[in-house]
Amino acid sequence: MTRYYSIAAILAAFAAAHAAEPDEVWEQAVKAKGGRERLHSVHALAIFMTPANVNLRGLPTNWLCVFPDRYFEFDGTGVGGRQRAIVVNRTTGLVAADETGIPRGARPLSAAENDRLALNQLIYLLESAWLKPKPVEVRHNVLFVEAAGRTYKLSLNRDHLPERVVSLPLPSEKPKTTYDFHLQHYRDFQGLQLPLRVAAVTGAHQQTWDVDYEVDARYNPKLFERTPDLSKGPEPWRQR
Repeated sequence: MTRYYSIAAILAAFAAAHAAEPDEVWEQAVKAKGGRERLHSVHALAIFMTPANVNLRGLPTNWLCVFPDRYFEFDGTGVGGRQRAIVVNRTTGLVAADETGIPRGARPLSAAENDRLALNQLIYLLESAWLKPKPVEVRHNVLFVEAAGRTYKLSLNRDHLPERVVSLPLPSEKPKTTYDFHLQHYRDFQGLQLPLRVAAVTGAHQQTWDVDYEVDARYNPKLFERTPDLSKGPEPWRQR
């Protein structure tokens, strides 16, 4: 019996000695996404989200992410024929919203809108020239990283790409905020591995999209200075 315990102890010590370090796993993930040089070269990303052919699908949605601190989001026609667009600009610290074409007053960014600025970089790029998450722990295929004041769990697939990104709520938060994204079917877009299907889970509610991208999309910077005109279509960043 003692001999068996000794063998088990040796095997456990061997496994511990060869366990991957968080930094090592992070480097594998960054390389799988396209490499640090390519990731850091991205300044803008347009994301076109079409409701997936599943039960829990989302609304038609377009995003323009301009890193590190601006984004535009358009949600297409849903129940009651409503449309929603929002422009976030942390440089000025303001948000301008427009629903059904009616401008609304600018207001300070909410905590969720500030979180989204980091999520846009973490989910689609992992790492950017502005967001450099710190890997702190790895358990099997789950990597824990700290970014923009939060801790995230990244479940990695066999290709070292994230298949799920979950945030841990902050201890001081009331109510607790958790973000949960499921990512599938990666494809190369100009040297970046990006998911063709994205699902956002909130409690028992889930929204699922099939996704296309435009890397370093051209945009009119004035978009972030004014409320968009939805009557001109769901991609107002192209308007001059």
